[in-house]
Amino acid sequence: MRTRDAPPVHATGACYSLSCNCGPDADRQSVELPRAYAYVRAHLLVCKSEVNRTKERLLAFATTSSLDLAAIFVEEGTRSPAAFGRLLDAVISDQVEVVLLPSMLHLTTLGSPRCIRTYFEVATGAQVLALP
Repeated sequence: MRTRDAPPVHATGACYSLSCNCGPDADRQSVELPRAYAYVRAHLLVCKSEVNRTKERLLAFATTSSLDLAAIFVEEGTRSPAAFGRLLDAVISDQVEVVLLPSMLHLTTLGSPRCIRTYFEVATGAQVLALP
């Protein structure tokens, strides 16, 4: 939620943060937080409201960890990991430093979570973190 008296938190330029409190034309101070993306497999959660609660937990964790959660990639289907492919491309092209997961379980449908995590970190240079 944006408040009028809240200080801006991003450097000049386009802002894509889910937690941003600045407007597109606002004068902005330079406060660089490491950018993070998140990945969620929706079918592992009970219902749509659980997906939304998980997104809120990811955002809260990012905020308390001084991360700028800029996007959450949600895998809707179970057959093709399209959102994971988009996440991989985006992390590389945007030079994202951290990828958040609700749990390592969200990598299991892609293979061994340990192997996928290692591959992803080596391929992108980003650190993969599961929520505590």
